[in-house]
Amino acid sequence: MSAAAILALAAALCFAIGLILTQYGLRTMPSWRSPLYSIGGSMIVAWVMAAIFVDPTGFNLKAALIFAGVGVVFPVTASILSVRSNEKLGPAVAGAVGNVSPLFAVLGAVIFLSEHLGLVQMAGLGLVVAGVALLALRGGAGGRQWSLWVLLLPLSAAVVRGAVQPAIKTGLALWHEPMAAAAIGYTLSTIVILLLVGRRAVREGRADRRGVMWFTAVGIFNGTATFLLYAALGLGSIALVAPLVALFPLIAVVLSLLFLREENLHALGLAGIVVSVGGVILLLVGSG
Repeated sequence: MSAAAILALAAALCFAIGLILTQYGLRTMPSWRSPLYSIGGSMIVAWVMAAIFVDPTGFNLKAALIFAGVGVVFPVTASILSVRSNEKLGPAVAGAVGNVSPLFAVLGAVIFLSEHLGLVQMAGLGLVVAGVALLALRGGAGGRQWSLWVLLLPLSAAVVRGAVQPAIKTGLALWHEPMAAAAIGYTLSTIVILLLVGRRAVREGRADRRGVMWFTAVGIFNGTATFLLYAALGLGSIALVAPLVALFPLIAVVLSLLFLREENLHALGLAGIVVSVGGVILLLVGSG
């Protein structure tokens, strides 16, 4: 297995853990406030790691501007949408519907980076979308009810998560420093979230300490996942990396069943996950 594949799978594990920890954090903190700590925590970790490992002599202004531009929308937008979808749908379904992100990442790579997409990969993308459709049905998850519009939350997060990957890969081709990319991106995202909810947070007073700790932990895992994703993109094609990272919903389902007893998944939802994972496998085979 290639280094890019290993890094992508490690990113999937960290994203899944972040989904589970979010459920614990939402018990003590409103969803609107949580990105202050998750994104801020990620920024601090990213800059500490960047100070240790990044070689500043290779700095490239154009790459830094690309990373900054990405940071205005990612991860801040995806984080806000993910927390809200996690709150409404639970980590299993929220993560699974977000599994559609490879579709946008791979198509973006084909259009803007001229990556090749074969018939096997096209079939894999079709299965991923079909699996998401199964998960979108009412029978997909037990214990929760939602309106159809709620599915737009994780789908929108998937669009953002997938669409930024070609831009990140372009920046890394100019300056191959994934940790710098993460640090710059999280800095811009922190500024955006402060502008959005900082004043409200100050007005409503100090947050629950338990919630701060949970969402700081979420930030650490999400920040690590983002760095691993960027590192994988720097070493492998988007057609390989994006589908492997998209395995995080399957990991989230397993973790949900182990640690969140109120979460359960019915047969239709399980079928959707199996179909999606089958699509990911086809994408991996087609990229090999």
